[in-house]
Amino acid sequence: MNNKKQQVQAVLGLAILGGLMIAAPVYAGGFATPTYGAQGWGRAFGGGSLFKDDPSAAYNNPAAMAFIDHTVVEQTVDYARVKIKYKGDAYDYKGDPTSSSVIDPNTGIPTSTPRTGNGGQAGFTAWLPTGFAVIPLNERFVLGLSAVVPQGMKSTWDPEWKGRDFAVDTKIETVGVTGSLSFKVNDEFSIGGGAIVQHSSGFVSQNVDLLAAAALSPGLGGAAFPSGVGHALMRVKVDNTSVGWFAGVVWKPTLKDTVGLNYHAKIKNKMDGKYNIYADEGSRSLMTDINPIFGKTLVAQAYPGLNLYPDGANASTQLDIPANAAIDWVHVFDDRLTLGASAMWTQWSSFKDLTLKSDGSTIVSIPYKYRNVWMLSLGGDYKLTNDWTVRAGVANDQTPTRNSTRDPRIPDGDRWFASLGLSYAVRAVPGLTLDGAYSRQFVQEVKLKTQNVDRLGGARLDGKVDSKGEVVSLSASYAF
Repeated sequence: MNNKKQQVQAVLGLAILGGLMIAAPVYAGGFATPTYGAQGWGRAFGGGSLFKDDPSAAYNNPAAMAFIDHTVVEQTVDYARVKIKYKGDAYDYKGDPTSSSVIDPNTGIPTSTPRTGNGGQAGFTAWLPTGFAVIPLNERFVLGLSAVVPQGMKSTWDPEWKGRDFAVDTKIETVGVTGSLSFKVNDEFSIGGGAIVQHSSGFVSQNVDLLAAAALSPGLGGAAFPSGVGHALMRVKVDNTSVGWFAGVVWKPTLKDTVGLNYHAKIKNKMDGKYNIYADEGSRSLMTDINPIFGKTLVAQAYPGLNLYPDGANASTQLDIPANAAIDWVHVFDDRLTLGASAMWTQWSSFKDLTLKSDGSTIVSIPYKYRNVWMLSLGGDYKLTNDWTVRAGVANDQTPTRNSTRDPRIPDGDRWFASLGLSYAVRAVPGLTLDGAYSRQFVQEVKLKTQNVDRLGGARLDGKVDSKGEVVSLSASYAF
């Protein structure tokens, strides 16, 4: 290939990917997100990136790029709509229904009002751009570039809902830029690998019932403080840039079959930032005023070695990105029909807890104890004409969450994906293909029977969460 032409194509690929660094999450199990164009969404990810000329191989399995003999650049925009609804009850640490304090204007005395809200539709809508570029360098080496969002999750509950001591806002997002290289050993076998530089960010807000937490602390010997008095909303925002690697192999045992293996390594990810607390006057005084009995603030007495500062302080947490591995298979039946199947394993057991620290002191540690899971997919393409292709697929995605530790931050359940897709090769612009897909997520209704940690007030939820989601994916790809 002409060197000047290669340079132009590489610059074009980078220019397209460069505009993709602002994204929002489209979620699968846990807080993972699929990394495909509209073609992959239309097949429900069956066959991975092994279908002919699929540029998403640049990230999903770089070895598959070796069998793409021309430059392909693709840009995708996904629109996601997710709805999450809670039905059930909430109780404070004493077993009474959760309440919020209201100041009586006549007496100035706080009185309790039951919280009755179920949180509304605690979901989100989001736009997710993704991009891939595959650029052959010669007959054996192929370069890949991509901008992906491999992790992301968002849930937003009403600020005054009955479970606000568990969650109000949660957002987890990872945006990555990757470079990869494949080597074609022969006409049947290839290998590939790559690296990802990613920026992870997290945002969490929830109410902290300071008096209830103090009542449960050993530092105060089980004092009978009331719950639901005052309002202290903690907001935490952290981020980090980290580096990881991925690799794959592809084997073509027959002229009609392709098998691929890929592995994305675990990425250590320590996130740093700040926390702030927005509190009413009474809750603020618990964190700032010296109690004459203890000679320190009530919060400092309740948690020796820790003091919460309402005006904010440093915050950090370890949120590692789990490893995953997949095996994909694609079979070409004839010139019209191609089917693919995939099995992907994710090592979610590495996510044991979410621990928030400030200058070396633990503010709170929330157990999750995720388990390893599988996602199984089946999908395919049917070529109607030289210009039109239809596709469909189904997938089953296990949740890594457990009944004992599932909470409203990520109220995840097992899900089915059902997808349809369509491609059109634009005759007026040779090399240009437009793809669209619609994917519906049917999420299992799950129980939310969990108790908060003592440091957040020990409240308890007893109910169920019903979730559902849909994704519309649109891609434009151009083959040079």
